Order: sequence, then structure tokens, then C-alpha cells
Amino acid sequence: ESVKKRRQRRRRRRTDGPHSNQQEQEQDEQERNIHQRPLPHRKTDRRRRTIVLRSMTAGASRTRGRRQYVRVSRFVLGGTVAAASAAAAPSTSAAAISKDITEFELTLSRPLGINVEDGPDGYVIVTALNETASSPSNDISAVGIGDRIVAVDSSLGNQMWPVSNVAGLVSACTSRLPGQTVSLRFERVELADDDERDGVAAAGGVPYATATEAAAAVGSDAPSSSLQPANLAAVRAEGAQTRQALLSRCRDVLQKYTAQYKAQEVTPKVLLTVADKIVAALADSSVSPDAATLNLLMNAYVTCGKAEDAIRTFEASTGVSADGSSRPTDTVIESKTKPGYRIMPNLSALNLYTATNLLRAHSSRRDGFAARRVLAAMEGREDVVVNGIRAASWPRGGESVGDEDAAAAAAAAGKSDNWVTDTRCYNIVLAAASKMKSSSGLKIASDIFDSMVDPKMSKEEWAASAAGRPFRDAVTYNSMIAAYGRAGRIQDAMDMFRALKSCGLEPDKFTYTSLIKAKVESGDVDDAKSILDSMESKGVEADVFAYNSVIKGLCDKYRWYEAKELVTEMEWNGVRPDSYTYGMLMNGLIKAGKPGPALTLFETACADPRTINIAQNVQIYTTAVTAASMMGDHARALGLVSRMVGSGVKPNLKTFTSLMGGCLSSGKTSYALDIFGKISEPDGYALELGIRAFCDSGDFASATSLLTEQRDGRREMSGKQIMSSYDYTISSALKQRNYQVARDALTELINSGYIPSKKTFRAIIDALSLVPKRGQMRPQLTDDNRGEAEGAFDFMIFVLDSMEQRKLPVVG
Repeated sequence: ESVKKRRQRRRRRRTDGPHSNQQEQEQDEQERNIHQRPLPHRKTDRRRRTIVLRSMTAGASRTRGRRQYVRVSRFVLGGTVAAASAAAAPSTSAAAISKDITEFELTLSRPLGINVEDGPDGYVIVTALNETASSPSNDISAVGIGDRIVAVDSSLGNQMWPVSNVAGLVSACTSRLPGQTVSLRFERVELADDDERDGVAAAGGVPYATATEAAAAVGSDAPSSSLQPANLAAVRAEGAQTRQALLSRCRDVLQKYTAQYKAQEVTPKVLLTVADKIVAALADSSVSPDAATLNLLMNAYVTCGKAEDAIRTFEASTGVSADGSSRPTDTVIESKTKPGYRIMPNLSALNLYTATNLLRAHSSRRDGFAARRVLAAMEGREDVVVNGIRAASWPRGGESVGDEDAAAAAAAAGKSDNWVTDTRCYNIVLAAASKMKSSSGLKIASDIFDSMVDPKMSKEEWAASAAGRPFRDAVTYNSMIAAYGRAGRIQDAMDMFRALKSCGLEPDKFTYTSLIKAKVESGDVDDAKSILDSMESKGVEADVFAYNSVIKGLCDKYRWYEAKELVTEMEWNGVRPDSYTYGMLMNGLIKAGKPGPALTLFETACADPRTINIAQNVQIYTTAVTAASMMGDHARALGLVSRMVGSGVKPNLKTFTSLMGGCLSSGKTSYALDIFGKISEPDGYALELGIRAFCDSGDFASATSLLTEQRDGRREMSGKQIMSSYDYTISSALKQRNYQVARDALTELINSGYIPSKKTFRAIIDALSLVPKRGQMRPQLTDDNRGEAEGAFDFMIFVLDSMEQRKLPVVG
């Protein structure tokens, strides 16, 4: 009725003009205080906006939020405020009540035994305590009905995260490993006196807690049988639908771009950008990705070669350590635009598919230790210790992970949603271990292989003695052949090849390629070539990888003519060479001291329409620049770099260092220094060339400054490179008869803990021309060269004294 009257007064004001009735103005203000719904165009105290239900899904539009606001306001009006007197004084509004707020924290075990509900003021309110359902170790006597839960500790560390709704609180409590405790921060609002409590009760400030006997039992094993308020159920259902719609949209986009990437319609950079944007969207919405979305995200990262991002997303989404150990993880993906928003960890995102993608990420990083621990954690084997770190035991379930009620219901129904590690998981761990190229990696691979079941075993025998262990397949044997080949154990690789055939499996092209690589690794190129020839007689088509393996072995043996013939053969057999093929041929010619033919091969590939696209990559161009630099033709090297940039190929660090080497060989020091200045992050070899360029230009201050930085902690340069740079600085300074720079460099070399080598002394002798070349006479001492000879003599005395002070021997 009051709303109807107010609307009538508004219509009258629009027709009759502003009224001057002070009583009507006071009545309007009083009704607005009772309704507690500020109009959007009015300046209202911000405290009154707390009526908005903050359980709306983060990321929802403002329009949607406003609609939910209206519905909630009407419910509160009809359920509580309508019972109050329409003429209640404004002083009884919640905003005018003086309150004392007390904070306290409790650390509890699951189940908690606390029933909660979303309150009308945006807080999570305790509505009931169930001590019988609570864990025996919990003491919840300090908690009272009506207390607020304002923060929960992170399952990844000690940080307290604010709680805005029941859904977020439930997610934070359930996304924990079994036995992990939960720390909650409570707030208790105490009013000043009983009169004010009565006033608030009359105005509808408290009855919400007493009206909601039904609550979500956070962590409780006993489900609540009470009904929730209809409007809150609708809001919560709408929020769940919004979350599902967001995740569904993310999956659709990921599936679309992943398919386009497989069809080579988009580049890896595009797929990586899409994955990054989806992760940012989830963080902006504080959404917990489900297993399907996380699986697609990790697959996109691993496919694009970003294994670290895949591991980071896994830890932030599941809350478990990605290395398979039980250590807590503090990985958090926070929103870049909304402070306090982040991807919420949820253990239900952990399933067979996400864990398999985690194994793939470790395999691409060649981390066999972490892959082995993850496999043990997937199987719940806490007894496995890898590299001194014990494996964890991950919950093995589907949607019921982290939900004891769902797991119990599945067990009662006779259903088992536990996922079982399959042959693919074992094969991924085998590949990760074999890529380590170490004895420890080979041991992991051997142990995994031995734990798998022989394919000849019958299903009855497997069920009786080896239930749960996967069977070996051709990929398993191929991985072991590759592991033995990398370790140089060729006989074991051949034995594994024969074992594959004896158990009834047919070797495929991957089997032969692994065997060819093993032969090439051992240096037996002829046997590798024989295996390649035998593939045709076995009915197995050789691919470009098999041919490239043999070509690499031939180039390493400087048999570049045979390698070129093999390229012709592969083209005849319908196998197109790739950029790696041409790169190996050019590198083989360069190693054989034939940079001219290497450049000719490059130009031939660029002129042929069939191979022009193959030659347009940074590795081929860099090899061509290296060949031109070896010939001392810096102009051609610079021209190649210009062609490279014009073709849209970005030069890399190796391109610049090859170009610097060519300029230094041609005596173009200024060009080399210009190129060095364009390198933002030089490696050790680039710094070594830069020091050479500074020394050749006479800028010894810059050269010694770079050496001092490397000596004092910056270690881009190796010890060998630092030693070589000191030798070059001393030699260059002596050639320019700058004895003081040579003295300082030698002193710094000795004081840094380096011992001058024979190469250092040879450089000093050659720079001072102390020993005449064969067939030449020693120059006679004259007044013109006396000063130079005395300077050289003084320096040699200085060298002997410096060695004597350090008690170092002088040989030769």
C-alpha cells in the first residue's frame, strides 16, 4: 500500500509541480529507509547497498546483477520488512545502529559441522551448528548462530582469502587433500543494547538467520533435509548456470582453435594467445575450471611448447603439487584487472586426462623424476621415492573428488568412478625418462618397463596376478629402444627390437626410426643405412625422420657426398626433404670446410619453387650467414641478413653472432660493434665476440669492464670463454704496445683464481714477437727499437714475478 501511495504522489508532482508538504517528504524518506533499496540515480549511503546479494557469479553483467538485486529486495520486503510497522522511525534502520564487531579464527577438520547460508547483507551467515556431524577433534563451541564467515585460508599456503558467498566457501573447503585442516575467520556483530536489538529485529535486520533453518552443510557428512528460500535457490541456480555457460564457452573456443591448429590453419602463437585469454577470463571471474576445461587448456599449452604454463595452470586449478610430491603449492593465478580475484582451486579438476597432460608437460621438459612421481601419485603409491622425494597419494575419482557424499553415493550404488592409469601414462613416463640421457633416467625407464605386463600374457593370467598393471605395446618397446640408443647400449636396443617381434607385435616406422637413431648415436652409420634400406623390403614406408637420422650420421662423418645422394633418393621415393634436411647438409659442408658449396645449396633451395618455403626459416638463413662469414665475405653476410628480414624471418642470437664473426674476420670492427649493440641479451659466445671487437678497436676499458662483470657474478660466459677472452685482451694490448692494459689484465686473471695456461704464454710470446718465425733472422737492437724491446723485457719480468708471487710454475 505504501508503495502504491508513493507512486501516486510522484504522478501528482509531475502534473502539479513540486509540492511543499513537509509531511509527505518525511514519509517518502521513511519508506525509502524501510525498503533499503537506493535508486540508481540518487546519492545514497554506500552502506545501504549491502542489500545486494553478493553470491552472484563473478563476471556477470551489471544489468544481470541489478535484476537479481531487485528480486532479492522484494523477497526481503515481503518476508520480513512487511511485518514491521510502516511508520517505523528512520533511527531503527540497520545503517543507524551502533555495532561492535569481534573477529576470531578457528582451525577445524572436515567435516566441520557448521551450516551456513548467504545473508541479505552480502555475508555468509552461520545458521546452525551440528556437533554430532562435526569431526571429533573440532571445538565449535565458540561459534554462534548469526556469526559471519569472512575469510578462509588458502589450501596452497597460509594466506587468508575473503569469502563472499556459500559457493566460494564450499569450493575452498572441499578443494583440499584428505586430512588437511581448514582455517576460518569469523566476525561477530554485537549491538549496543537490547533496545537496539529489538529495533533491528522489528526492522528486519536479523530475522534472516532465524528464518533460514535450511543451510548448506559445509564439509558435513549429514545432508540437510530443510528447504532453502526459493529466491536464493533461484539465484544460486542462475549462478551455477552462468559458471557452466562460461566454462562451456571456454571449451568451445579451445576446441575450435585446437582443431584449426591441427589443420595448420592457425599458428602456435594464436593458440597460445587463446589459452592465455581464457585463463585470464577464469581468473577475472574467480571460477574453478572443471576437468574438461583444464584438460583442453593444458593440452593447448603442451602443444605450443609451453609446458611450464601447463604445470602452473594445473597447480592453480587443482591445488596439488605438479611434481607428484605432497609438498604444499603456493601457485596462484590472480586476475590482472580485479584485485582479489583468482582461479579457485578445486580438486574435482584432477582426473585421468588432466593428470595425463601433466605427464606430457613433464616429458616435454625431460623431467623423468617428476613424471615418475606423478605416475605414483596417480596410483596412490606413497611408498615410491624418486630422487629423494616421496610421492603423494592423489584421490582417484571423477566428479566426486573432494565430495565425500558423492563418493559414498557412488560406492553405495555399486559404481566406481576411480580412474586407472593406462598404457599411455606409462609410455609417457618412459619417454620422459629416456629423454634425460642419464643413468638415472635409464633406470626409471627400465623399472617402468619391467612393471608392465608382457603382451603374451592371457587375460585370465593378468586378472589373477597382474590386475591393474597395463600391457606393453609397440610404443613401449620403441621408447625403450630409444632409451638404450641414447645411452649407447646398442646391443640392448637390438635385444629389445627382437623382443618386440617375439611377443607378436609388428615393428612400425617409429620402431625402425628409433633403431636407426640408436645406430647413428653409436657411430655405426653403415648399419643405420642398412636398416633404412631394409624398411622397404619389410613393407614399412620410411618417413623424413628416418632419412634425416641417416643424413645426420653421414654429415657428422663428413660423408656429405653420400648424404646428398641420400637426399636425391628420398625425393625419388616421394619423401620431401624439410628444413632440417637442408640444414644438416649445409652444416655438413661447413664442417668439411666447404662454405662455398653450402651457400650454393642454399641459393639452389631458394631458387626452386618446391623448396623455397623450406629455406625461409631462421636456422637455414643463419647457416648461410655462417658460411659467408667463414669465407670472409661480410658484405654477403650482411646481404643475407637483409634478405632474411625482408622475408619476414626474424634473426636470432646465433644469426647475430655469426654475422659478428664474419665482420671480425674481415676486419670490419665497427660493423661488429654495431651488431653487438643490437643484442639485448647476449650469451657467452656473443660476449666473447664483443670483447674481441672492443680490443680490436682499442677500447680496452669496455673489454675489461665486460670481463670484470663476468668475474664478479654474472656468469653468461663459461670459464673457458673467460680465460680465452683474457688471453685475447692481453695479446691485443701487447700488439698495440699498451703494456699497462696487459699488466692489469694478467693481474686480474691471476687474482680471479685462474691459472695462466700454455696458450696464454704462447699468446704473449707471439704478440711480442720474441721468437722469430722460421727462416727469419732476429732483428738487431737499434736506437729505434730499443724502447720497444725494453718495454717487452719489463713485461716479461713482470710475468715471471707475478707467477712467483702465486707460487705457480712456468713451463716452456
